[in-house]
Amino acid sequence: MDYFNDDERARQRTFASIRDRMFAPLTNLLAGHDVTPNQISAAGVAFLILAGLMPPSQAGLATLFMALYVLCDGLDGPLARKLSTPHPGGLLVDIVADQLGVVFLPAAAIYHIHAWGPAMVLFAASYVAFIGLVIYANELGVELRRFIRSKYAFFLLYLASLYLERDLVTYFCGIFAVYYSVETYETLRRIYAHHERLHAEAHKTAPPSKGKNTPS
Repeated sequence: MDYFNDDERARQRTFASIRDRMFAPLTNLLAGHDVTPNQISAAGVAFLILAGLMPPSQAGLATLFMALYVLCDGLDGPLARKLSTPHPGGLLVDIVADQLGVVFLPAAAIYHIHAWGPAMVLFAASYVAFIGLVIYANELGVELRRFIRSKYAFFLLYLASLYLERDLVTYFCGIFAVYYSVETYETLRRIYAHHERLHAEAHKTAPPSKGKNTPS
């Protein structure tokens, strides 16, 4: 269960191996204290919420909490592999925690830096809908075209907006709201076509039904 294409998945496995070695001292420490991967994911969400609560005057704290959120996001996977506990449920928790930044921070941008609400809402909604469809498409084995990941660029722009106390995210999110809406439609179209093919193949291979004999 993931939202990567084939090329990205191969690179992700290589990166995961490097990340496991890099985080080995920390995962050993956490495993020794019976900390679970889901607890790390929950801590990351808590840091994300704290980052979103920080006003522009506390941009430094917002940056610290965002860094801790990203750290937790990168740590729960290596800890799960260390404990030999990776499973679909844990992967789902990790994916949800990983995407919540695109839900909370647009709302925070509206409140703290007066970003334009419709652009932020459409960005968050289209991004989350698209990622959900990509996960579903990967489970079905539906091939998708390459797409742009804008999440971390958005995080950096949001933090820069706090430091400068000006809106740097509205145009960015408006453009990507349109982009992810188009990608969502294309992904949905490919998933629908996949199910249409399966339905047609099932009807081709199904044995013909026998009609009942009627008395003459």
